[in-house]
Amino acid sequence: VGAEQNGKKTGSLADVTAFSLYATKNIMCGEGGIVTTDDDGVAAFARTFRHHGQKEQYSYEFLGYNYRMTDIAAAIGLCQLQRIQQWTGQRRRNAQLMTTLLQQTNIQLPFVPKNTTHAFHQYTIRTAHRDNLHKYLHDTGIDSRIFYPQPLHRTPHLAFNYKEGDFPIAERASTSVLSLPIHPLVTEEQLRFIATAIRQWNTTSR
Repeated sequence: VGAEQNGKKTGSLADVTAFSLYATKNIMCGEGGIVTTDDDGVAAFARTFRHHGQKEQYSYEFLGYNYRMTDIAAAIGLCQLQRIQQWTGQRRRNAQLMTTLLQQTNIQLPFVPKNTTHAFHQYTIRTAHRDNLHKYLHDTGIDSRIFYPQPLHRTPHLAFNYKEGDFPIAERASTSVLSLPIHPLVTEEQLRFIATAIRQWNTTSR
């Protein structure tokens, strides 16, 4: 079964794949998501589980939950699905412009391997002075986000016996990543304003 995630082709899907439709995604319904599968048994279970464990009304097969997407949310998603190629194309153009504008800085820019395409759900840069840049952009009136401020093995419910230093690459990434706005509604003027602010910060931070 072919599919796309955040506008990027994912190829053939085996077993189960989950797609988030949270408000910041390339296709969004505000909350919730979609499950795709090529397994009839998994599909039947998912449909029953999301509807209180009912195959038919008031015929409960097992304990399930109310995980149904609302009709309004589904309508929003279907309308956006029709425009995903247009929006993804705009994300790529915005990302390319941002990359061009930030070439002469000491900031690590997103890497796109040859013969691949990128949906640019996020445009994430890396710098050793991430927190300073984050504050500078905020003070300049530019929104930027940190995805994510701590690696999973340092969160209380997943820490188990892990300690700081067990996954050094993830830990370094969590202190250096910063995502910039390049979504389809960002204008070229705004992209240039963001890049100019970053270049100015980059010059004074050296």
